[in-house]
Amino acid sequence: MAHTSQPRPNFLVVVVDDMGYSDCQPFGGEIATPRLQELAESGARFRGFHTSSLCAPTRSMLLSGCDNHQAGMGVMQPMHAMNQYMQPGYEGYLNHSVPTMAELLRDAGYHTFMAGKWHVGITDDTRPAARGFERSFSFLGGGASHFSDARPLSASEAKQTLYAEDDRFCTHELPDDFYTSTAFVDRMIGYLREQDDDRPFFGYLAFTAPHDPLQVPDEDLDRCRGRYDDGYDAIKTARMRRMTEIGLIDSDLEVNPGSGLFPTWDELSEDERRRESRKMEIYAAMIERMDHELGRVLDELDALGKREDTVVFFLSDNGANPKQPEFYQTNTVEYIEKEFDNSLEHMGREGSFVSIGGAWAEVADTPLSYFKTTTYEGGTQTPLIVAGGPVTRSGVVTDELLHVADILPTMLDLAGVRRPDERDGEPIPPLYGRSLAPMLTGATVQPVRSGMDALCFEMLECRSVLCGDWKLLWMAPPYGTGDRWRLYNLAEDPRELDDLSEQYPGKVAELEAHWQAYAEYVGYIASDGTSAAEQLGIDRFFEFRLAED
Repeated sequence: MAHTSQPRPNFLVVVVDDMGYSDCQPFGGEIATPRLQELAESGARFRGFHTSSLCAPTRSMLLSGCDNHQAGMGVMQPMHAMNQYMQPGYEGYLNHSVPTMAELLRDAGYHTFMAGKWHVGITDDTRPAARGFERSFSFLGGGASHFSDARPLSASEAKQTLYAEDDRFCTHELPDDFYTSTAFVDRMIGYLREQDDDRPFFGYLAFTAPHDPLQVPDEDLDRCRGRYDDGYDAIKTARMRRMTEIGLIDSDLEVNPGSGLFPTWDELSEDERRRESRKMEIYAAMIERMDHELGRVLDELDALGKREDTVVFFLSDNGANPKQPEFYQTNTVEYIEKEFDNSLEHMGREGSFVSIGGAWAEVADTPLSYFKTTTYEGGTQTPLIVAGGPVTRSGVVTDELLHVADILPTMLDLAGVRRPDERDGEPIPPLYGRSLAPMLTGATVQPVRSGMDALCFEMLECRSVLCGDWKLLWMAPPYGTGDRWRLYNLAEDPRELDDLSEQYPGKVAELEAHWQAYAEYVGYIASDGTSAAEQLGIDRFFEFRLAED
């Protein structure tokens, strides 16, 4: 693996799970995140950054620089249709046709450390230790209790609710005081302290916060009490005022009216309002705890004399989560009521399982429309902050269309590392992402993508094409009809409220041609509508070869 003789920066990639676009302080949120604010003020924050609408597909693109359909996450388990199950690009784990950023940087002489959520493989040959990480402490599934019980979200998650350290499972060894955000940072700091040479490092810190279940340590339970008592619209309005002051949105943009799918604050009873406020208080406390823990890593880098030479990327893996606990396969309302204590007094503690729900998810994604699982901007546009090392770009950047797959080629470019053309004698898919390094370092003023370059996304038959100011959107049920394309001009209508498809049929045809070329290129397989998990059963669907330790 070739690399330059110039000093190479360290990298710290920080991912949070299901945090909305405007939740954190640098993007207009009332949630106090002073360490993220510090990063944003020392670097750049980007308005036009996009991910998949679901966690694991985003992680596959982040780690590989390729499209999720090429990297093995054409759909997220256990949501495969029968005709997609185990087909190339739909394996349900990060497949071996694509090298990971850890493998590439390790081979170029970097130390590689990982702590946090993995979610792209659970077998011996797909866990972090097998995909280039020298040291790792990983949660292998999609979600679980944030405490030592590691209780799964549902039966469909139970087969994946495992922790691994390096090459062995350790779920039954979690200490009594375990809490995910703290534990992940403890491990990352430990790995940094173990380094006994001057080689550069790559650290991947993947928080599970604020993914449901909404839970925080006892000392954080009252951190945000009372903050959300005025309801949805009050928080939206305050966020938009701050976003205008920051320069993220135009001053004439009006508050997003929302989808209309959920009761308004005025329609709720007093008891319902108290429960809704409490959910958002716990959610905000999770994010504030995450920010505190991230600060510990940044302080450690200062203490080790490595902060100045470290490029930090911060992002959320998709938009805010609208789903209630009964969304997860095999869960029912009755099951949740029986198995969890979701009383107002117990909410946020071990043994509770609540989510923010759809109305707060729309607030979290202010001013965008919809949320996670959709290809509306609220599902796929998330915060991105980049700071440190050779990065000179600063301020709020509103004129760049960026993709999560851009991060890997950016890191390789900054490190002077060439990605090979083949792997084990087989050609590897070309990168879908583009290097942001020239833009970040001031080497060029040219945009990363021109107005003719298109980005395409698909997940669960929800599709989108972004090209210049235009967006083509296809929404499958339950949030769309799944029968036609809609067209939006995001420069004039960032809320995606005014469908222009009938006015501009030529633009629809132009962008649809981009979609068709993309679908063929990445090997998209349209769902036949039959659930593999239902056909095969959950146990058979998750037939993993788990190692005996």
